[in-house]
Amino acid sequence: MKHQDSPQLAGFLANQFPLIAFAVGTAGLALSAISYLVNPERFFFSYLTAFMFFLTITLGALFFVTIQNLVRSGWSVVVRRIPEQMISNFGLMALFFIPILFGLHTLYEWTHPAVVAGDHLLITKSGYLNLKFFLIRVVFYFSVWILLARTYFTRSTTQDQTGDPTLTLKNQTTSTYGILLFAITITFSAVDWVMSLTPHWFSTMFGVYIFAGSTVASLAAISLLAMILRKAGYLANTIRIDHYHDLGKLLYGFNIFWSYIAFSQYFLIWYANIPEETFWFTDHFRGSWNSVGILLAVGHFGIPFLLFMSRHVKRNLVTHAMMAVWFLFIHFVDLYWIIMPNVSKAGVTFAWVDITALLGIGGIYIGVLFTRMKKYPLFPVKDPRLSDSMHFENV
Repeated sequence: MKHQDSPQLAGFLANQFPLIAFAVGTAGLALSAISYLVNPERFFFSYLTAFMFFLTITLGALFFVTIQNLVRSGWSVVVRRIPEQMISNFGLMALFFIPILFGLHTLYEWTHPAVVAGDHLLITKSGYLNLKFFLIRVVFYFSVWILLARTYFTRSTTQDQTGDPTLTLKNQTTSTYGILLFAITITFSAVDWVMSLTPHWFSTMFGVYIFAGSTVASLAAISLLAMILRKAGYLANTIRIDHYHDLGKLLYGFNIFWSYIAFSQYFLIWYANIPEETFWFTDHFRGSWNSVGILLAVGHFGIPFLLFMSRHVKRNLVTHAMMAVWFLFIHFVDLYWIIMPNVSKAGVTFAWVDITALLGIGGIYIGVLFTRMKKYPLFPVKDPRLSDSMHFENV
């Protein structure tokens, strides 16, 4: 960080930690590449799961930045730089998508002309589910995300130097159409990259389901990053307990929203009892996958409902951090339950590539994030609403 009021990220966080993260990431990707030689199909599904985990966290951060600008939020100014740093990793996520391009024929049956030719439903969907249009959409999604992220981040960090208040207004204007672009891209990318793994199935609620999980995971990550910086001696007098309380309220609220969407999607399909819809849940409740479904119901709704509703839990940094870690874990379980039954149909079968892919992408992601944190202030030091944010009280 480079400004007169905030200290440099020093010691472990500034030097050793990014190097360790890069080392872990490199080793994870190397081991994952070896697993590709052993079992290419398992590699691509495990890699897609790990990729979606970090992509959804980044998308949730983009939503946070966009909505805070849109509503002219004052309380979140001191928190906003953390998700601004996170969304600057969209370019990195675009690079991480490249291996998936080499696995399209393994992951998506609709990419096989012979399969499509013999399936009336896939023929009907081929106007959308075809390789050329799919690649065009990939470019569109990442172009939108990178452009929005760069716009928000560049204006915010430029304001650190110039103090120009019009940059805040420009970001607010950008957010008016940015929120629409976000809604479109997260919905269709979820359909393209996850739902089309089972191209015969459809759900009009799937995009909202992924959005809800993304927001929960990103809020948990933002809270944890803020606490790590606080533990290291930074932001202790900037991001106060009241801010953590509000982050906790948003985290709890969006988790309840995820629970509502998850139940509604299941209940409507169960009630209608149409074979074209119910088979997806039948496959995802087969064998030991049923136990994972129960874990999601208990862990993604029951445990947070009982343990994270209290104001005191949200304002206690230890319990808040523990719940944030739990939310990140259960979000990964959610994505694992959605994606992996496509390759492990009889039940849960763990493979070491499930872990190495997660460590590989995560290590590089975190290393890049903390390296960039050294170059900019940890909060917007000349935002016109900074004083309101620093004196914010959650009553």
